[in-house]
Amino acid sequence: MANGLTLKVDFSDNYYKKLGLKNGNGFEDALDKGLEHSMSDAENIIKREVPRPGHSMSRSVPQYKPTGNLQRSIHKTKKQKCSYELRSNARSRGVLYWPFVNYGTSKMPANPFLTRTVNKIAPKVKEYVLEELAAMGIFD
Repeated sequence: MANGLTLKVDFSDNYYKKLGLKNGNGFEDALDKGLEHSMSDAENIIKREVPRPGHSMSRSVPQYKPTGNLQRSIHKTKKQKCSYELRSNARSRGVLYWPFVNYGTSKMPANPFLTRTVNKIAPKVKEYVLEELAAMGIFD
């Protein structure tokens, strides 16, 4: 997780057989749509969770002055089917700085925006995938 949050779901052929599906037979399409919806939500959520100018953390930690660069730099990418990633390329002196904001440093307390995002989006992943499966008539 050096550059961001990755969500990848992969099933073996045995799993499809257990579901009674031949080679995924639409299941992967529904899964991919559900994951894409989840990661779009995650992108919006994380941008609200990231410290930004005027954020209360900046008042309590004078050394830390959010500029909004981290918030603006977060973006969703599709790596392949059923594999999405939230990435940030915000750097300070050539170093990615989201881990320092998320986990804290000796001079700044942690602001676990990534953990908050994961906790908010995790229940939605199942919901979105089940909606897509139902829409495709795979499951009710």
